[in-house]
Amino acid sequence: MPRINGDRRLPSLPARYDKIQVPLWVLVVGLVARLLGRLVRLAVRHPFAVATLVIGTAFYRSTGLLGFGLLAGVVVLVAVVWRLVHRCSFDRAAWWAWGRVRLAFVYRRRWRAATVHCGLAIRIPASNAEQVTFDEYFPRIRTIRASRTLDSLWVELLPGHTPETWAEQAEALRHVYRARACRVRSGRVGFVWVDFYRRDPLAQPVAPYPVDGPDVPGGGLENLAVGRREDGRPWLLPLRGSHVLVAGATGSGKGSVLWSLIRELGPAVRDGLVELWVCDPKGGMELAAGSPLFARFAYDLPAIADLLDDAVSRMRARADALRGVARLHRPTRDEPLIVVVVDEIAALTAYVTDRDLKRRLSASLPLLLSQGRAPGVVVVAAVQDPRKETLPFRDLFPVRVALRLVEAEQVDLVLGDGAHDKGARCEDIPTGQQGTGYVTEDGAAEPLRVRACWPDDDEIRRTVDRYGIPTAEPVGDPPALPAPTVTQELVELLRLRGFDHIDALPVPARRRRRTTRPRARWAWRRGSRPGGWVPDLTEYGNPWDHR
Repeated sequence: MPRINGDRRLPSLPARYDKIQVPLWVLVVGLVARLLGRLVRLAVRHPFAVATLVIGTAFYRSTGLLGFGLLAGVVVLVAVVWRLVHRCSFDRAAWWAWGRVRLAFVYRRRWRAATVHCGLAIRIPASNAEQVTFDEYFPRIRTIRASRTLDSLWVELLPGHTPETWAEQAEALRHVYRARACRVRSGRVGFVWVDFYRRDPLAQPVAPYPVDGPDVPGGGLENLAVGRREDGRPWLLPLRGSHVLVAGATGSGKGSVLWSLIRELGPAVRDGLVELWVCDPKGGMELAAGSPLFARFAYDLPAIADLLDDAVSRMRARADALRGVARLHRPTRDEPLIVVVVDEIAALTAYVTDRDLKRRLSASLPLLLSQGRAPGVVVVAAVQDPRKETLPFRDLFPVRVALRLVEAEQVDLVLGDGAHDKGARCEDIPTGQQGTGYVTEDGAAEPLRVRACWPDDDEIRRTVDRYGIPTAEPVGDPPALPAPTVTQELVELLRLRGFDHIDALPVPARRRRRTTRPRARWAWRRGSRPGGWVPDLTEYGNPWDHR
């Protein structure tokens, strides 16, 4: 495709050129030379396709239709064997060939009209005295990457164009090529990726990934596999050294994100590297099923305020210990990573009526968000209304996830300015695709479409049973102790059993055992009086053998 010549100093001026008579053979020679030049350029730009066409034609001319059919059968047989032996390399080769076919017959065929009518081509007037024409310059498609769900075009920008210019026309390009969606991603300087999605890879629910074993995706607490990306790869959510905000309307799937995150932290909780401090202001209805996994669990406002105050105290103590030693906390059994999970954070920031509780909550939450990442106290919060009046410190979350939202303006409130124009249309997410949304991280230019895994109730119970924190129970049978024979030994035994308050009681002296039998019927009264007899405990064996 033609490109702009930046060395032209003077624009073309309207002028009337004299007509020159040329012989017909000169015109024919010029047309033939032009045709040969285009064929040479085609062979240079598409050597594999031209070589295949030439070899196939030569083989057909020499062997006929039967030989050509046998050659096609051999090629199909080799392809089947190749796919069975090494499917990964076969898929790469097959999608590479299929992408070249679609580039030639789908994208290049409509490229000129698409770029001109979408305002992505440059037209410079070039006129003479008789008519007005335009010199048209089009962006060049350098390569294509094809897969089962999308085609990605690597496009070179024209002078004066930016990735934002192409992002504004993404919806128009989607309708030109009849694609399900079109998004623009910035590449290196002067290039963009234009992604055309042919089908939705996130239409079906995502099964949870294994959390332990050799097939675990991700890499520790820095990359937790909580779902799937639109390109088919796992959605890896960074947790250590970060805070996460999940925003979405009612029924959008915020619970799927939270439970997927809690499930991925199960092995770390079992190993003592992570402590989950969970706040559920909705009375514990959402997260109470995982209470055996939680180090602390609060579901009323006073308890939540105490939990957050304790988190601030732990954060400051760790900061004092790490000062001059490390810039980022590394989880250990003695100092685990503390993950504060808040199901509905707006209930702590905007809907609190108690003035004292609101003051405590408004002081602890910003401190955790602004200072908690380095000492190892991270916050994972969910919210329905992301407005500034409801969540005034939402910009303190480095990782933000936007699920289905009610209004298009809320997308920019959660993901940042311009996210909606870059393709994050959260208001268009179907109500049946819970857990589907867009995520942005600090430093990322474009939002990424993802869908969280869906752990059902059975999966949550399996996770709790497998990774729950064990309760403190006595290990083995109690040690066998000798039978007490005197009151002094009984006191010592009770003290060993944990009855510390026995120390405050006076130790009675041992009295002599009586051998005579009481005669009167009031003997039980005499036995109960002070100075009665004390039985010898050896007659009754060891009473501690029977629980």
